[in-house]
Amino acid sequence: MILGHCHVGPPGYFVRFGGLKDQQAGTIEHLKTYLGEIGFEKAVVFAPSMTGFNGDPNAWLVEAVSGDSRFIPWLMVQSPGRESVEMMKAGLGGGVKGIKFHPPVSRMAINDPMLEQFYRSAELSRLPILYHTGPHGWNLEKYRPILIDRVAQRHPRLPLIIEHLGGAGFARETYAVMQNNANCFGGLATCLTEESTWHVPLDEIKRMIMKFGAERFIFGADFPYNSVEENRKALEVLKGMGLSLSDVSLIVSGNLERLMSRVGEFKLG
Repeated sequence: MILGHCHVGPPGYFVRFGGLKDQQAGTIEHLKTYLGEIGFEKAVVFAPSMTGFNGDPNAWLVEAVSGDSRFIPWLMVQSPGRESVEMMKAGLGGGVKGIKFHPPVSRMAINDPMLEQFYRSAELSRLPILYHTGPHGWNLEKYRPILIDRVAQRHPRLPLIIEHLGGAGFARETYAVMQNNANCFGGLATCLTEESTWHVPLDEIKRMIMKFGAERFIFGADFPYNSVEENRKALEVLKGMGLSLSDVSLIVSGNLERLMSRVGEFKLG
């Protein structure tokens, strides 16, 4: 099984940037231990952001996991325009299978016109894009889920993951975007348990799964911010929703595997 949504960085990165206390938190070595404890074989790993990083975070990630099939690199959008397209081209050669877009961190709006070429190129290669949604201290109008509708409408073959479902405040927007666009998926990282930062009431999550089908949802760990115990609890909450074992399997890993298996169906333009 593949564990989704894992942030990684060199030693000390998450102390400087993420507010964690352990110098080894979020390192590749830490994630190896984490995987064994939570019962997954592989992980999707996100590049760090430019904030607090010395050098090229995307290049660092590809090199850091090169040759280790347990880790599947996803790049982080760092800037709009041609630079992001070149980032994708280079990344595909290094086994990259997706893109993480964190608007509050990168200070880029989801619908920034400068990203249009980036979106077109990502669609050609079927590279999934995972958006952070949910309040994160920046202007909400720049990254609320409804903005993803415009991207989905213009790029219907581009898989788009609305992570955290937008949190409780924006879950209804996520519902509307998913209802309007079959290429949009709901990300369930850090929203299943009541203690979660972007918790969404479980009856709303279950209603969305029943409406759109288990094949439209993806579990994520939000490593290293969520402990093994926290994610074990989240998985138990998911399993306790009355879903079939096959549906749980799709959400936990199967849907993520399917999306990544399609990367590269068409050449990047």
